[in-house]
Amino acid sequence: MVSEGLQDRASHFGDGLFETIAIRQGQPCLWQYHLNRLQQGCERLGLPAVNETALTAEVRQHCTPYPRAVLKLILSAGNIQRGYQRPAEVIPNRYLQSQPWPDHPLYHTDTPIQLQLCQTRLGSQPLLAGIKHLNRLEQVLARNEIQPPADEGVMLDQQGRVVEGIMSNLLLRCDGCYITPGIQDCGVAGVVRQIVLERAAQQAMPIQIETVSLQTLQHAEAVYIMNSLLGVRQVAAFDAQIYPRLPIPTFLQAIHQACFTPD
Repeated sequence: MVSEGLQDRASHFGDGLFETIAIRQGQPCLWQYHLNRLQQGCERLGLPAVNETALTAEVRQHCTPYPRAVLKLILSAGNIQRGYQRPAEVIPNRYLQSQPWPDHPLYHTDTPIQLQLCQTRLGSQPLLAGIKHLNRLEQVLARNEIQPPADEGVMLDQQGRVVEGIMSNLLLRCDGCYITPGIQDCGVAGVVRQIVLERAAQQAMPIQIETVSLQTLQHAEAVYIMNSLLGVRQVAAFDAQIYPRLPIPTFLQAIHQACFTPD
């Protein structure tokens, strides 16, 4: 079937940004962090800055009917003209879509996560690293690799360094210290990752942002994944590597709760 309706640069080129936001009690969670990352993405992609007051009002109104749901916010670079070049004046399109909270047990229990190494690797592009742009083919291919009992995949860069999960960031405890992989060349700067870094610094226990090898991940004392729909979750195993079940630190428990507290 031929459709004449696909006029958006998001569908033709992936030219835009998105945020996935937990809704609780009719309100978005971690909204200011999502908004900040959206603004940073607009700056990086050369899109007009969003009107924060108007967008906040729109998002809050959209969330009101939903006691527990997921909001997907898409901001595209507007409608197409012929070719890749944007028009002189970019008029972004904005889409808000609410979906039921996922029914997968992963989102309803605190059972530790099972990880699997993905063969699909992330390409290096520092200009896009950190932002949540719409080009997600690497994640699509990686997700199709995952086999039960794994819940999430670990993605490497082209040099074989650990970067992130398919849909999450990683936090490791090694020799009593906490580290998270750097994402200067590829990967997404997750909002929960940002909160973890901020809270740790406030408590004078800064988390190191370092290059992480597969060996470091395999021999970590504890591993956690984090995103805005899962919060902070402990990892039970990475392929054949089984991690000890250690008590989750108090500051991580508090951040997990904050992920599902309406703003």
